[in-house]
Amino acid sequence: MHIFEGNSNQNDSGDFGYLNRSRFQNLAFQVGVLLAILTGFAIPVSTSLTSVCNLGIFICWGLSGQYRVTFDCIKKYRVVTISLIFFCCLTCSLLYTPEALSLASRNLFKYRQFLMMPIYLTFFINPRARWRGIQMFELAMLVTLIASMTCWIFPIEGSLRLMDHAIFKNRITQNILMSFLVYLAIWKFLEHPARRWPYALVAVIATYNVLAIVPGRSGYVALGILIGLLMYQKLGVKGILPATACVGLISLVTYHHSERFQNRIDQVVKEIKEYRVSNKSRSSVDLRLEFYENGLQIAKSSPFMGSGVGSFAMKYRELMEQKGQLVTENPHNEYVMLLVQNGIIGVGLFLCFFWVSWQTTRGLMGIDQSLGQAVLAVYLLVCMVNSLMLDTTEGCLFGYLVGLTLAGGVTGIKTTQQEDLLKSMANHQSQEEPAREAA
Repeated sequence: MHIFEGNSNQNDSGDFGYLNRSRFQNLAFQVGVLLAILTGFAIPVSTSLTSVCNLGIFICWGLSGQYRVTFDCIKKYRVVTISLIFFCCLTCSLLYTPEALSLASRNLFKYRQFLMMPIYLTFFINPRARWRGIQMFELAMLVTLIASMTCWIFPIEGSLRLMDHAIFKNRITQNILMSFLVYLAIWKFLEHPARRWPYALVAVIATYNVLAIVPGRSGYVALGILIGLLMYQKLGVKGILPATACVGLISLVTYHHSERFQNRIDQVVKEIKEYRVSNKSRSSVDLRLEFYENGLQIAKSSPFMGSGVGSFAMKYRELMEQKGQLVTENPHNEYVMLLVQNGIIGVGLFLCFFWVSWQTTRGLMGIDQSLGQAVLAVYLLVCMVNSLMLDTTEGCLFGYLVGLTLAGGVTGIKTTQQEDLLKSMANHQSQEEPAREAA
């Protein structure tokens, strides 16, 4: 019986991803699926609503018996296994962190997406549920896009966020999320160009919003990555050169026609050229470079296991008392953060998660494969300039989209198990035949 069906009068079949539930458990499961789909809309719009949805999903996960599917995944689905191993590594560092347990636990909680991802996965085994989840994310971003364009056309004074034309989130977060809307719109348009031409219009408007209206440079990077990846996905290795040319052309045209984009790029170039480690480092680029350099210096004191989760702020503050530079709790680089707090082991497990996840996407099809690879590529690279896992919205979106897309691999595990069973039965029969003939 399929996991989305329930029959309290039968026992579990033992097949992976299959459960038989009572009527109450089935109701809890259906509510969990609805909450999981709604989370796709909540993440770009409201942190509070996202927290409520996640709490409801966790309760439904326990009441419906879906925890049994998660436990099966731990044994048979590598991406779930490595996700939990990575989180356990972070948890173990609580034993030796110099930071107060309450503050260290708060920092650990920021990585909860590695616990939620296996839970999301169990509610998205049905392809239709995955499709609805993606649609809800698109709907939230369309609302954001319409509101952002309205604020641009009819300026609103007084709010710094609205002056940047960012609606529900800050400009950095909105641009990263909007880049995914561009990717999804182009992907769907290319699937059926004649019937889905409105997606092309959405892609053009959303691209303009990212590059020329909302000043978030991380979004520029994410958009370039996604355009390049999409052309690689559609054309293979032959798409690398056209992708480079396309990204370069878009950047060049935008640079010459958008004063905001031009100023942001010029500022980056200027700050990198003028960078020096001193008390005068006050702009975003040279401060980041300062944070990276000091973070790497701190990591040398405990390179393998790190100083413990939540210890970055304390260690950085101690170093800055000696050097007299600006204190920070966030180096704006996920790899530097992990290296300081969890050492080479933590960074290695983090990269291993991405590698295992990417390998898993290669066995998927359609939007599951494409979007899964898009999420992994963006986060792998943008984590070099932002601590995305520490940011609530970006972290939740990562766990949500990875869990949603990689849920498609659960069906593949069941298919493999059935094939192995058939091979085993065939081998058993072939061994019995000579014995019967001898008898």
